[in-house]
Amino acid sequence: MRRFRLFLLLVLVAALALISSVGTFLPHQMMMINMMGQGFGGMNFFWPIVLATSSTVATVGVVYVIAFPGIRYSPSEEEKEMPAGTTAMVDPLDIVMRVSKPDERAVLEVLKQSGGICYQKDIVYKTRLSKIKTHRIIARLAERGVIRVRKAGKTNEITVPSWLKTQSTGS
Repeated sequence: MRRFRLFLLLVLVAALALISSVGTFLPHQMMMINMMGQGFGGMNFFWPIVLATSSTVATVGVVYVIAFPGIRYSPSEEEKEMPAGTTAMVDPLDIVMRVSKPDERAVLEVLKQSGGICYQKDIVYKTRLSKIKTHRIIARLAERGVIRVRKAGKTNEITVPSWLKTQSTGS
């Protein structure tokens, strides 16, 4: 709906531009007619109107292409390899990893490789991030519900919730 309103606004601006550009030609044409003593002739207005109309249409076209670019989707490598009509099992953890920050992705990758359960100290070791940075990443992920944190002695046990588990994470 918003796109349609913008298009209507664009058409209105184009119509006003057409009227104003034709209006700039009219006084000149009228002066030429009166000075030369000729009568009112339709051909005197033809070329200015054609010029104004074509420039307005071109402007509208360029603005429309700039304002509403087409989204071109290209299939991923996995989609190219799959035959048509087959659907692959989508791993929810992979989807979460795609939209995560690089450091969060590293933590989630360690969790995925360990089967969905890992200690925080192991994540620190495997990702080579500092303890505090790892703690902050885990706190962010736990706050969003992507992981669960449970106290286990002097460290935390990090688990992937059931809604993110698939065959690849060991459920």
